[in-house]
Amino acid sequence: MKLQTLAFVILMVAFVLAMCRDPAGRIGVIVFITGVGAVALGLAAVMALFQTIGSIGLARGLLEHAEALAATTLVLVVGTAAMSCWIFAGAWCVQASLP
Repeated sequence: MKLQTLAFVILMVAFVLAMCRDPAGRIGVIVFITGVGAVALGLAAVMALFQTIGSIGLARGLLEHAEALAATTLVLVVGTAAMSCWIFAGAWCVQASLP
């Protein structure tokens, strides 16, 4: 890690800690982190979904089609559950941080 990168990370941590002193800043940090996490989880879910939909097109037999459909269903369920839990946790953190 270069010294400039370390200085930048320390500066960003200092900004976040300074913002978290005020309740409005604390909520802003929580909402930002929740939003970035939701976008990352959604992006990963969509990428996995495209891969499983592609496997449906590459399937040759009935068993392979069933396996690809099961994988697609699993990706949809797990992606939705992960995003819902992350957003619920963010909302819970916002409620817990309010006085």
